[in-house]
Amino acid sequence: MSNYIIDISYHNGTVDLSKAKKYIAGVVARCSYGWSSSNIDKQWDNNAKQANELNIPLFAYHFCYARNEEEAKKEANLALKACQKYQVNVIYYDLEFSDYQGNLSNDMYYKIAKVFCDAIENAGYSVGIYANQNWFKTKLTNDGFSAWTLWLANYGNNNGYNTWNNELQYNPFNHVLLHQFTSNAKNGVLKNIEGISSSNLDCSYDHGLINTFVKDNQISENKSFHVGDKVKVKADSKWYDGQSIASFVFNNEYEIIQINGDRVVIGVNGKVTGAISSSNLY
Repeated sequence: MSNYIIDISYHNGTVDLSKAKKYIAGVVARCSYGWSSSNIDKQWDNNAKQANELNIPLFAYHFCYARNEEEAKKEANLALKACQKYQVNVIYYDLEFSDYQGNLSNDMYYKIAKVFCDAIENAGYSVGIYANQNWFKTKLTNDGFSAWTLWLANYGNNNGYNTWNNELQYNPFNHVLLHQFTSNAKNGVLKNIEGISSSNLDCSYDHGLINTFVKDNQISENKSFHVGDKVKVKADSKWYDGQSIASFVFNNEYEIIQINGDRVVIGVNGKVTGAISSSNLY
């Protein structure tokens, strides 16, 4: 079985994941960037829909432009808007240099990351941080980054192959589960891949991401429920994290916003009420 996870966006054009599926273990697709309502990636819906329908583990990333906590919260809201229709296992916050953002203090990088990640987790999703090795060594140094799973970029000589020999040679906070090792996978480990016409293709090696965040047959586990379904909560149930549920919740009807394994996020008019096990819904 492949341990390669590709990351794609509109820069890769229109991909056909039905052809690429046999070469990969999963997909990280850009869902959004910044916070304008028009900044949902133009290929996100196509990429996410295909991955879900083909039962390819789907992860998402949001490219950060935020310069402060207020902008980071708006970025989280946009990422959640993009992801709400799909089964997404982890949403990553992509932290790297942009002219708009400029250079922030290490303290501010942590503050914006915490605001973004808290909002994503409060909506029922798992969350992670993407950055290159130099940023983890020099900018993302706050111990608070140990709270999230990490996606580390180090390309070596970027020849299309994994120069770390599929082993982690740097693991900040001991939380790296995904190593992005090339942007030239089509000249190396994925030279035979089909369904992706762009010349460049980013590829990462899975160091436990899928085993940690993706359940076996996760889509079929919830085949009786779909995003958008109207449901009610069974009496005497508890929230997914074990917290008690207010009695009025059992009398109301909710809409399914997101499904992740047996965890189902429910709410009203797109606003999250809570996350609950699918076995506690009817």
